[in-house]
Amino acid sequence: MLYTAPLIDVILLLIIFFLFGSNLVLKSGVEVKLPSSNSAIPSAEDAHIVTLIPSDTAEFYFNDERVDISKLKGKLEAALKRSKQVVVLSDESVDYGMVMGIAREFLNNGFEVAFATKLDTP
Repeated sequence: MLYTAPLIDVILLLIIFFLFGSNLVLKSGVEVKLPSSNSAIPSAEDAHIVTLIPSDTAEFYFNDERVDISKLKGKLEAALKRSKQVVVLSDESVDYGMVMGIAREFLNNGFEVAFATKLDTP
């Protein structure tokens, strides 16, 4: 009876660790409906997150900051010093040309781009 309290503390800490260590890390502050795929993106610990939402304007989110292509160009040099990885979270309804145009901007500046999808469940 004397040793159950520390054991319960350790178990609760492990539960919390596994909850926060799950795939919730790649969530941005904006909800998007990702396309389905059978593949998974590689591990991206310190990756930049680009979130493309359906919009009439050409604005999107870069690391939770709303920007457009002209503002993005000024941020790329500093962003490249932090990490070369970029994960693109794009809503299914966003124009394919816009997705590829933004990805091309990152690729032309030396970044590695991965596209996030949701796992296709049978």
